[in-house]
Amino acid sequence: MTSDRIGKVGASETLRITAKAKELASRGIDVIDLSVGEPDFPTPDNVKQAGKRAIDADFTKYTANPGIPELRKAIADKLKRDNNVEYGIDEIIVSSGAKNCLYNFFMAVLNDGDEVIIP
Repeated sequence: MTSDRIGKVGASETLRITAKAKELASRGIDVIDLSVGEPDFPTPDNVKQAGKRAIDADFTKYTANPGIPELRKAIADKLKRDNNVEYGIDEIIVSSGAKNCLYNFFMAVLNDGDEVIIP
């Protein structure tokens, strides 16, 4: 048994666009693929090593909803240093991706029947 809503779930538009971009690129067409938000280069070695160290140190549990304070502080410092914009860590949320973050935002501020205009 499944819920009624599961029948309304279709294929991911993001993945459909990604597949189309890959297909075009395979035919030699120059494509800039912005569909999934993934970089077109491998994860840098220092990032991979940091992830491995975190796993070895058992730093593998859930964090506070907005993210760990040290990471949010590092993001604030980077924004100030590289972009000359200043944010406090209480203004920064670390998420698992834009779709998840937008979903959480909309669920927090919208009610049934509200209208959203996306330019």
